[in-house]
Amino acid sequence: MTAYGLGPLPGTSIPGAADVILSETGDLPHLPELPDRGLGSDPVGRTAGLLEAVIVDRGPRSWIMTDRPQLLTRRTWDLLNRDLDELEEAWGTTIPNLKVQITGPWTLAAGIELANGHRVITDRGALRDLTDALIEGVNQHVRDVATRFHADVTVQIDEPDLPDISGGLRGATAFNPVRPVNPKDLAERLAHVVEGLDSEHVMLNQTGYAPLWDVARDSGAQTVLITLDQVTGTEQLDGLGQTVSAGTRIGLGVTGPEDRVDELLARPRERAVAVARFWEQLGLDPRWLTDRVDVHPRAGITHGTVTQAAQAYRMAAAVEKMLRTDAGDL
Repeated sequence: MTAYGLGPLPGTSIPGAADVILSETGDLPHLPELPDRGLGSDPVGRTAGLLEAVIVDRGPRSWIMTDRPQLLTRRTWDLLNRDLDELEEAWGTTIPNLKVQITGPWTLAAGIELANGHRVITDRGALRDLTDALIEGVNQHVRDVATRFHADVTVQIDEPDLPDISGGLRGATAFNPVRPVNPKDLAERLAHVVEGLDSEHVMLNQTGYAPLWDVARDSGAQTVLITLDQVTGTEQLDGLGQTVSAGTRIGLGVTGPEDRVDELLARPRERAVAVARFWEQLGLDPRWLTDRVDVHPRAGITHGTVTQAAQAYRMAAAVEKMLRTDAGDL
């Protein structure tokens, strides 16, 4: 069991974010993402900046595929390199374990348009090209990060749009709706990405919505990140139980910007007790709580301040420590 962050943080300062991450997380620090900086730092734009085989640039409504790199594309590439330079200056060059976050193929394909205005997700060939370019670009990114920091790199695949994609997206016009994608196809493409990545450990981020457990289990990801309060009802509880029983690790989002670690540690204990009782409700092996579960802040942490984000990280680390050392007594 360990505690870590999801990636996005409020603010625009890489050194400030680097300090929060290294001082408040557990054994798995991560590269910071700062969407407040605007275009190129948004999830789709940041991942698009990793792609070389496919060029993506900003269009009138969203990111679009284009034939040649434009000014904004080059700025996105340069911004990521500057971020890594600043992180290297702040952290040094020896970080044993490090996590990078990328936008997954489905959310990427839903957020990028073709030249004709239709989403990439509507074109099989373009979707295949984008997926293959994603694998190639992320692998190069992983190699760069591993070399800079002498680290074993974990890849976190963020798929915030999976529920909308599985339900059907709005098309370019009312006459061209995007057809829903079934769970089998969602999982198959994710599994293709997971298998193609040069990383020992891959996470699938399904925080912020009720997890799609069929997709989680069949994606091949070693860890699935979820938000605890989204797992309600028999279907969700059964899905979680089956996923953990199949050997998949779970990251529980249990803290937020409103959290504070008090002097007597009463508040983190309340959160730890809630997690322990939730686990008991599932009827799973109690040992799995510490063997197959991690703790992290919930999605949406960028809506607070940097100080609040640090407090959420600190709370997650405190809850994790209590669960790891006192789970049997909670």
